[in-house]
Amino acid sequence: MRRFPFLAYLGPGLLYAGAAVGVSHLVQSTRAGAVYGYGLLFVVLFANLIKYPFFVVGTKYTIITGKSLLDGYEALGRLPVWIFFFISIGTMCIIVATVTLVTSGLFSNLLGITMEPWLLCAIILVFCFLLLAIGKFAALDGLMKWIVVLLTVSTVVAMVLSFYAAIPKLETTGKVFEISNLGDVAFLIALMGWMPIPIEAAVWQSDWTLAKKTPDGKLPPMKYAMIDFNIGYIGTTLLAVCFLALGANMMYNTGAEFSSQAVSFASELVRLYTSAIGSWSYPIILIAAFFTMFSTTLTCFDAYPRVVSNASRRLFKPLEKVPTEKLYWYWIVLVGVGSILILLFFRTNMKSLVDFATTVSFLNAPVLALIHHLILFGKEIPREQRPKPWMNLLSWFGILFLFGFSIYYINITFL
Repeated sequence: MRRFPFLAYLGPGLLYAGAAVGVSHLVQSTRAGAVYGYGLLFVVLFANLIKYPFFVVGTKYTIITGKSLLDGYEALGRLPVWIFFFISIGTMCIIVATVTLVTSGLFSNLLGITMEPWLLCAIILVFCFLLLAIGKFAALDGLMKWIVVLLTVSTVVAMVLSFYAAIPKLETTGKVFEISNLGDVAFLIALMGWMPIPIEAAVWQSDWTLAKKTPDGKLPPMKYAMIDFNIGYIGTTLLAVCFLALGANMMYNTGAEFSSQAVSFASELVRLYTSAIGSWSYPIILIAAFFTMFSTTLTCFDAYPRVVSNASRRLFKPLEKVPTEKLYWYWIVLVGVGSILILLFFRTNMKSLVDFATTVSFLNAPVLALIHHLILFGKEIPREQRPKPWMNLLSWFGILFLFGFSIYYINITFL
């Protein structure tokens, strides 16, 4: 431990990785490779690069100020808190419904059961509720870290072996991305929406960092907190590339397509691994993929009510008198019921729900990115502790790109 002192401070970055490795990786990155081959590899890398400043603020602001990122929102005025509140309540049920639907597909394959997707999702959310209620999330979270490691190793191995797998290819040329094609642009937006995770997750990262306080109230040193964050961020970026490569090597230009049904999609996803590694790996990969998605579901189901209850207490004075824990349970029930109602509406098409949820997140991203930039380079951060000039340029470039491409998408879609 003395040789690697940063190991004592690992935690928030790994939690971030556990939350990020979900729909954006297992579903969207793999679909990108299956449909477009390596045509969107640059997009995956580009999305992670330009969003880096908007996530790193969750760690930097908290370590420097000792406060939650929502305090940074509030320091800019009430409007940013209102924006965060409305974006969160407008997307939380959609996001929880989406990750739960993918989880249910893997769960159905794992146990070999046939059930209405919305009903199976309801059972999973009730189980998540009970886990959180009896306080077993911490123990499960420790297990999740090892599950994510297992899935990561399996994905890297499968990706490497997929280059040598003999997959029959069609004689025709596979689909090529065209910026003028509405369908291609719509998928691009959906791919980038949750790549690597919705931007509001920086607030979760901030709260996880606060949770690393020692008993005497000290936060991790900036050096080690940044190592932890970068391990999680860079690791999830590389894993997204692996999923894209797996989809490209095993499905691109083969005539095979992913199903829009959650159960069938989950089975097809796991078979990508077994085609490269061997049929013996099917149950191992299925278990790892399920627990990875379950971790994402549990994290989102817990995180959204926490940050929304925190924001609502800042905005509505009557709620200041309501105990924090009680307000949290009100919101978690609302998220659960709202998610199930959404699943009833989208119960026959997983792709539609995933694309809708990720597109909404992409269109929200420019506003949150601008707020995070103002916090990262604002008066609460001493000048000598602000990021380097290149980070400032990258941040502004990311904001302009997100606004510009959102306007372009709205223009070709609705105007």
